[in-house]
Amino acid sequence: MSTPVEKEQSETNSSPMPAHKLIILRHGESQGNKENKFCGWIDIPLSHRGQHEAEYAAELILQHHLDPDIIYTSKLTRSIETGLIILQKLNKPWIDHIKTWRLNERHYGSYQGRDKHEVFLELGQDKEKYNYIRRDYHGLPPQIPKGTVDPSIDERYNDVLNQDILPRGESLAMVMERLIPFFKLEILDNQMVQLNKTVLIVTHGSIVRSLIKYLNKVSDDDISKINVPTGIPLVFELDDRGDLIKFYYLDEEKAEAGIEKVKNEGLVKVG
Repeated sequence: MSTPVEKEQSETNSSPMPAHKLIILRHGESQGNKENKFCGWIDIPLSHRGQHEAEYAAELILQHHLDPDIIYTSKLTRSIETGLIILQKLNKPWIDHIKTWRLNERHYGSYQGRDKHEVFLELGQDKEKYNYIRRDYHGLPPQIPKGTVDPSIDERYNDVLNQDILPRGESLAMVMERLIPFFKLEILDNQMVQLNKTVLIVTHGSIVRSLIKYLNKVSDDDISKINVPTGIPLVFELDDRGDLIKFYYLDEEKAEAGIEKVKNEGLVKVG
């Protein structure tokens, strides 16, 4: 499955439960995306194109009459910057804004900051091996050894009491271990179901893939086929049980083009 498709809710009675709406998007293009690098936890700003993508995301949210009550971002600038641009365009800069490392991009270990095509060449131009590390549920890049300074871990994480839980390289399975309990308790059960809020999450590609996998019950094998474009909002409609009713991109055509671009990253040299 290369792109999300609508999944209709099974009808259990004649009065379906009202939908709770979750708006989630990968940040606009970052300078690292533009340069075809593994960004991970390295703090990289948006490119000019990324800023325009954030503005377009806000326009789509307005066009579809969506009205977020709270925003969650990671602690990385490209996520925060995208979120702030969207809130300004929505004229809602005052809504609660929660920043958490649990929404950070997947930590790419020693590949962070490196050109994707160079890594592909280093792996012997073995497309299967490269895609396994990059996209497989259990694919794990070389981790930064304990005792070695990780320059991507800085003062923004000082409030994490147990620093040992911060990653030094992750598979998607490891990302979900630190993400899904937080998402289910804090966002889904509390904000969406109990408080009936429309939630906006501005995050990263691996987080979006993780939430697609969790909410749409995608298998470990099939998640490797899913890629996420930058800057296109994806809406999940959920019932009171947290079960998925349907999900869809607000611009399917642009999403398809963006997915194809992401799918081929690293296989050819950029620039």
